[in-house]
Amino acid sequence: MSEQRLLRRKAVYYYRRRVPLQLVKKIGKKVLQFSLDTTSLKEAKKRRTMCDLQWDARFEAYSSSGAGGENLQTSDAHPLSESELVQLVRDYVERHERGAEKQAADYAPDNAAERAEMRIEAEFVGQTLREAYDPQTQEWIYHAGNDVLKPAGKSFDDPDVPGEALADLVRRGLLELNRRRLARLADDYSRPFFDPLFDPHKPAKTSFGELTEQRLQLIEEEAAINALSQKGVDRQRATLALIREIVGDKTLVESIDYDACLRVRTILARLPANRTKLYGDLPIDKAIALAAKEGKPLLSPVTQQQYLSALRDVLDLAAKKRLIAVNPAEGLKPIKRDTVSASEKRRPFTLKQIAEFFKSDYYAECAKHKPPFAHDTSGWRFWMPLICLFTGMRPNEAAQMHVQDLKRTAHGTWYFDIVATIDDDEDTGSAGSAKTLKTATSRRKIPLHPELIKIGFLQFVEQRKKSGSGPRLFPDLKGDKYGNLASYALKRFRETYLPNAIKMEPRQSFYSFRHSWRDALRRIDAQPATLQALGGWGQGTLASDSYGDKADPDFQLKYMKKISFPGVNLSGLHAPNK
Repeated sequence: MSEQRLLRRKAVYYYRRRVPLQLVKKIGKKVLQFSLDTTSLKEAKKRRTMCDLQWDARFEAYSSSGAGGENLQTSDAHPLSESELVQLVRDYVERHERGAEKQAADYAPDNAAERAEMRIEAEFVGQTLREAYDPQTQEWIYHAGNDVLKPAGKSFDDPDVPGEALADLVRRGLLELNRRRLARLADDYSRPFFDPLFDPHKPAKTSFGELTEQRLQLIEEEAAINALSQKGVDRQRATLALIREIVGDKTLVESIDYDACLRVRTILARLPANRTKLYGDLPIDKAIALAAKEGKPLLSPVTQQQYLSALRDVLDLAAKKRLIAVNPAEGLKPIKRDTVSASEKRRPFTLKQIAEFFKSDYYAECAKHKPPFAHDTSGWRFWMPLICLFTGMRPNEAAQMHVQDLKRTAHGTWYFDIVATIDDDEDTGSAGSAKTLKTATSRRKIPLHPELIKIGFLQFVEQRKKSGSGPRLFPDLKGDKYGNLASYALKRFRETYLPNAIKMEPRQSFYSFRHSWRDALRRIDAQPATLQALGGWGQGTLASDSYGDKADPDFQLKYMKKISFPGVNLSGLHAPNK
């Protein structure tokens, strides 16, 4: 039976043994197989005998751990990474070294003969440890390994502990302690360590998964302190998850070079868009092959760049922590260039489309009512397209607006005060009343366009104030899991309201209203200060930008009055004068 546990491959002998059926679930595999690191049959038989003894003991321990397939371990079944093992062994060596130093100070040899005897004993231990498969070495490794794993709440017998890797590290640790002992006996203190693995000034090897977790902690900390949205954090987490899948969580950071980064770039260039939706948990290589066979579209260059930027940021953290000398992903760009210009990524609605949209059946029905906006009891379907078209607001800015956000200057100019809740002086204790902004430049004061006044927006706001329905202008809109109040409205416009009213062109969406408003600003040659004051677009910074109030609604009103959409006639939606 034992003779069958040797396997020879390319002159090297392997240990191969079936796991008892009742222990397969506990061990996590049906067959044990690993190299004995020898080409000698005689040596292989010797090492096989030791492996038999070791695994006989482990199988017996598993069998006595309880019925019902319970696992022997009581700790988390998360496998220890190589870097975690290294750190545990380094900690073990330092603990025992401190104890050995104290013992050497308290119990120094009385004479040269005693010192020589201790040296002979240490040399014998060192010689034994150099024989990895010596029975005594195996016993030392097993007991020391359990001491190493205690801080992690694990033991050498846990199925998720990589036994071979741990055994090698523990043997190196025992050899390091032995060599330090020999040096002390020789009164040689010239070297603080012998094996580079135990250099106290060299940080433990870090895996890519561990470093990515550190990067995520920094992202989450920044988001919490700056009140950034959870949606943005989750997006970065998902981006890093793919990079981790490609690189490998257990890959050591120091092993990631330029060629490894190029491999990531190549995989991203071949990866299908919406891979998870299309193929679920199918591995990357199989998803790529299937997508190529089915002719599925690939990730856009812009999306590929987002993933490469995430890789760069993780390796930039590694460089700052001095885990690597340089960042090999610095300046890395997608293989395929982006052929779509920035202005074409999301296209505005044409004047013809805008005219057709507000002549659609829905607005035609609204025009029959007095006032027309009264046809929409919830308000958002009627007003959101008009607000975004005539103010350039982002959908969520319009959806989360409060009735108190419509204000009036001392000179009588009505304007929208676009602020986040954290910046607002109002009471924000009401449930569901929190507001957010996309960027710092998004805070602005937008004069109310005269066309919105004609359509009855002031009347609508006044009705909302009197209704007692809460602080929000559109209280019927409920936020998604990230609190985005525009989510449901955008879905309805995307799936029904827009395509039923007009023929949509590629790269057009509800956001196209904001892009159409930007085109209207171009038609009046709006100045950079106006673009930032009204649209919230950053234009670069000058020293003079911090002076004065470029957001003054009274000043910007003259530009707002000039904004028009030739051929778009909304007179049918005008509210009767009071």
